[in-house]
Amino acid sequence: MRNDTKDTYRQKANQVIDYISANLHQPLALDKLAGEIHVSQRQLLRIMRLFLEESLYAYVARQRIERAVLYMQTEETGLAELAEMVGYESPQSFSKAFKKQFGTSPKAYMSELRARLENFAKSGDGKNSPLQPDVCEENDLELVYIRIIGKYGESEPYEATWNKLLCFLGDHRELSEETRFIGISFDNPNVTSHKRCRYYACATVKKRISPRGEFGTIQLRRGKYAVYTLKGSYSGLQALYNNISVDFSYQLRHGAAFEEYLNSPRDTKEENLLTRVFIPIR
Repeated sequence: MRNDTKDTYRQKANQVIDYISANLHQPLALDKLAGEIHVSQRQLLRIMRLFLEESLYAYVARQRIERAVLYMQTEETGLAELAEMVGYESPQSFSKAFKKQFGTSPKAYMSELRARLENFAKSGDGKNSPLQPDVCEENDLELVYIRIIGKYGESEPYEATWNKLLCFLGDHRELSEETRFIGISFDNPNVTSHKRCRYYACATVKKRISPRGEFGTIQLRRGKYAVYTLKGSYSGLQALYNNISVDFSYQLRHGAAFEEYLNSPRDTKEENLLTRVFIPIR
């Protein structure tokens, strides 16, 4: 495949992935998704298979169920409401899809997951409990990103990706003291296979930038967030998220949680690192 064709396909795949992530609560008909990127349905399936390494149908089904697990961790929600929140027409169809993916019922799965997280919080690994969060309002954020799919925090791909992003910002004269460095981890590694976890390395930009190749654009909508601060190594982020899951007293709203790195991506001294974790709340 020619490089320019691959870049075009990657851009279109980014658009579809972002659209699906923002619209899991709605029907996602194949003709609608194909229309979003102006290709045939057949070509859409081929493009998405190339970049997802699974079928589009399997991807959407998995995303719906894994989003449901996120909601179940933080809210007491009835099965009918939960099914509607992730785009299923009935609680029966939701339960069937859930059991197909995890081999057990939603209730049994959540009981086992909560027990694992509570044991983690009581163990030495969970001793650094999150402080009480600040609550703040954030305005819309325009972001440019590169997507990584794989195990969170692997040093080599992350370092290469952040370096590419910094070069891109420099080339577009978008790198300044006001630039905010953002990470969006769309998946929970307690639920999603490590090889399928999606991470977006992002930076704020002042103007809209046209997506190109592996560089995509995304907007975080304004809203209220609970904000936790982590001092030290990024390796402590998963422990922080686990503790938040166990002890979370807010109602989630539709929107992406994200991390803001208050240091330059090139600052690797662990004792200097400060990370703020933003959880969207109502």
